[in-house]
Amino acid sequence: MSDPTRLFGLEEGAGEGSPVVFLHGFDGRAALWSRVRTALGDIGRRTIAFDLPGHGRSLDYPGAGPAKVAARAVLSELDQRGIDAAHLVGHSMGGAVAALICLFAPERVASLTLLSPGGFGPEIGTGPIRAMMEASEGQDLQQALSLMGGPGWVAPADVAAGGDRTPEGRAAMRRIFEELFAGGGQGVLPLAAIAEKHRPIHLIWGSEDPVTPIAQTAGLPPGFTLHRLDGVGHMPMLEAPDACAAVIRAVVADGKRASAD
Repeated sequence: MSDPTRLFGLEEGAGEGSPVVFLHGFDGRAALWSRVRTALGDIGRRTIAFDLPGHGRSLDYPGAGPAKVAARAVLSELDQRGIDAAHLVGHSMGGAVAALICLFAPERVASLTLLSPGGFGPEIGTGPIRAMMEASEGQDLQQALSLMGGPGWVAPADVAAGGDRTPEGRAAMRRIFEELFAGGGQGVLPLAAIAEKHRPIHLIWGSEDPVTPIAQTAGLPPGFTLHRLDGVGHMPMLEAPDACAAVIRAVVADGKRASAD
């Protein structure tokens, strides 16, 4: 991209109504949503998957690192694309980013669907994250990515073959890693304040998540709907794309019905 202040996005589909916007996790990229987007099929909506600041083809975005920067970058990108409100789907760090967008500008959020989101508790499994960050491309990355999933899950080879493993990309990830997970923990979102924005909030969480433990769903404020995926780890969009797509499809359909009432 020529403008470093714009986020790279993979856009598909068309139709009236709020589009569906996908936000990946730490060290991820827009293409990781391809299986869910395929399973989602044609829902009569525009869909966009972004590379978040400091990632993929948004590597040079200024100030990349904090989730707040990413949240404001997505809001700016929605403005640039003429999008008033969107159904936000975020994984891990991208889930925290989506939640912050709801906190900052709830009128821009049609719904939140958060997959194994960050920020729901201080505990974070940095071991698998670091292993993936330091892995080289190919089989090494496939093995590291497999550690993020549930027991026995093997990451797809085509996913491990993609991504940015350049020295510049790895340096950016290490810097962001140290900023996000200083001291071995993660920041915690103001969940009650987010719930008070009265947006539909759906959580998709694997029972065997080694990074953001499902125990973090205990004692959630009213307004959060949990979809538990038994046997699934931290990569539900790769481990169970059909189940994720089914939730997203239902959330978007509910929003369409609500707007018609």
